[in-house]
Amino acid sequence: MKTYFKYYLMLISVALFSCKKYHLDEPALEVTADKTTIKAGEAVTFKFEGSPQMLSFYSGEFLKDYNYVTNSRTLKNCYLSFSSATVAATQQANQLAVLVSSDFDGKYAIANIRAANWTDITSRFVLAKNATVTASTEVDILDLAPAGKPLYVAFRYITKPQTEFLAASDWNITAVLVKSKFDDGEVTLMDYGAGSNFSVFSYGNKQEGRSLANATTIQFKGNATAAIKEEYTEDWGISRAVYINPNDLGKDKATALKLFREAKKESYTYTYSKAGTYTATFIAETNNVYGNKKVVRQLNITVTN
Repeated sequence: MKTYFKYYLMLISVALFSCKKYHLDEPALEVTADKTTIKAGEAVTFKFEGSPQMLSFYSGEFLKDYNYVTNSRTLKNCYLSFSSATVAATQQANQLAVLVSSDFDGKYAIANIRAANWTDITSRFVLAKNATVTASTEVDILDLAPAGKPLYVAFRYITKPQTEFLAASDWNITAVLVKSKFDDGEVTLMDYGAGSNFSVFSYGNKQEGRSLANATTIQFKGNATAAIKEEYTEDWGISRAVYINPNDLGKDKATALKLFREAKKESYTYTYSKAGTYTATFIAETNNVYGNKKVVRQLNITVTN
């Protein structure tokens, strides 16, 4: 009987231990702010009670909004803009065209570029009439971006025989930008100044170094050597792929404040740069091999000018 009773107690102990082993506590977190109304550029300090394994933060600003953790921001527009400058209009006319393609195969060779189907959208833009740098204005090109395919932007420069059609006009293209606008902000999809986003490829007997892309400018110039000034040439300044469709930006991202083995986080100071009403969201998490639990704490922060 004693043996049976000891065995019974042992089973109960194992069961209780197993329950505790598999039990996952809800993380403890309470959040307060030293002030909930601040001016733009003024810091707010959040203080924490509790020490969760992990802690993350959404400020409530554009692309940092907890409301978009499970929802995506859908692109409803896609604006292309650039600046241009040229020499006097008495030179060879209509050399520059602005084009887009969704079926270019991404192989950057002149034969592949010319083989693609390109839509001429030059008429949508303002182009320079002289050497004064002229902004093109922003033009929405979302209608040219079919689902599931990247879009390529190109500036094509054609030089015809220069005796018959006059001297070639020099063109400079700068500040190429592709962006999408939302009610609460905007996002850059391609920025010429952010890296090697354009390359120049030439067709025909082209004089080396006349047309090129450098860190700030796509430069187009016709042949200057007498022996080849009468040749037909094409220069293409072509972009990297711009991914517009599927037309969403994915989920908003949190800022990690505390990772699993880091020390307890007592407070966090943040500065809002623009006026508005923001929901500051803190996510506390507990994780182990048996699961995950989290709690959400939110505070409304009003930012004035």
